[in-house]
Amino acid sequence: MPLAPATVFGLPSWAERLTLTALIIVGALVLAWLAAWLMSRLIRRSRGESPKARHRETAIKAMASALRYVILVGAIVAIVFAIAGGGSVAAVSGGALVVVIAGFASQRLLVDAIAGFFILFEGDYVVGDTISVEPSGYTGRVESIGLRATTLRSPGGERMIIPNGQIAGVRVIPDGRRRVRLEMLTRDPEAVQAAIQDVAGSVAGAGGPWDGPPRVVVREGQGGLSRLIVALELDAARDGAIDAWLADAIAARAGDLLVGRPLAISEPGG
Repeated sequence: MPLAPATVFGLPSWAERLTLTALIIVGALVLAWLAAWLMSRLIRRSRGESPKARHRETAIKAMASALRYVILVGAIVAIVFAIAGGGSVAAVSGGALVVVIAGFASQRLLVDAIAGFFILFEGDYVVGDTISVEPSGYTGRVESIGLRATTLRSPGGERMIIPNGQIAGVRVIPDGRRRVRLEMLTRDPEAVQAAIQDVAGSVAGAGGPWDGPPRVVVREGQGGLSRLIVALELDAARDGAIDAWLADAIAARAGDLLVGRPLAISEPGG
């Protein structure tokens, strides 16, 4: 049977089907807007730093991602049925053909969606965690987890969107910090400590990447040399190049007081 008699709209059959298609598209857009509005309200209410709140926010964002795909697929199937004539054999076969074509064309999407499902099901990480992703090496705070991709936010504000199917491994950094240890040799440890505090104060005044002043330990060595160990905690999402930058800054400020260049050693925060 045709989808509806032409007399329903007073239009020819083809015009009626185009009208139904337009109505389906408008309805899908309205549903997508309502879903986004509802999810945004739920996210605002559930937002927090506690583990329970972060798990709840993760689930809501994943549900929002799944709803978008459900609305999209439902709209496509409805449009195919409307154009082909409702419950006719042509409509059923057309819908099946669309599903088959979509399956072949979206193999990567299916791989990403399956990977995303297992990430959410097993709770490998949640919104708010700081993670390092392999093999890409991207490190940042998890902003959202969808069926297709995981979105990270770097300290500089950049958004990193990683397809779930391309995530081979994840290192979760519990407190979002990593420790950096700078070691150097000097014959005048007091002057070098003053230079280190000077560098730390300058960087902190410009919005430095660490919390609190650096911790300096002096260990006496042989031949009048002392070994200084500077311990810092940095944002784990920051590029490791900042370690070398700190070493260069201290070497430039301390000058000839140092015996050799400071050695930077970075390790994950615990």
